[in-house]
Amino acid sequence: MHRRLKSFERRLAALAAMLRGWSADSEREQQERERHEILASFLRAGLEHAGIDPAEAATLRDLEAPPPESMRPRPFVHPLRRLAERQRPRPLIEWLYEMTRRYHHGRPPNLRQASVMQLIGYYCFGDGAKETPDPAPA
Repeated sequence: MHRRLKSFERRLAALAAMLRGWSADSEREQQERERHEILASFLRAGLEHAGIDPAEAATLRDLEAPPPESMRPRPFVHPLRRLAERQRPRPLIEWLYEMTRRYHHGRPPNLRQASVMQLIGYYCFGDGAKETPDPAPA
């Protein structure tokens, strides 16, 4: 009887671990949706500040209407990186600045082909953020 209870407890523990994983996945997806909304508004404001119509940026449309969950590949995150991120959370602005550092200088990206990170790097942190739009002739 004792052995059966032990095996039953092990199965329950495995089931509980699987349920915790599912709840963590849904929380992560909710955080990702919120992050996409913030990124989209941030990018839209950067493009408007640079005098560019945000409707021309194809990646902004993709960011505002992400593909279905089944179409997106799941990125592999090393367990040690996950642990490090839990130990030291960073503000979103700091995270974006670090990720887009290589796009801060140079030529303006092509709006039809540029990635979200290229657009944010150039128009929100880089040379494009420093440009002021020309006033419209009266």
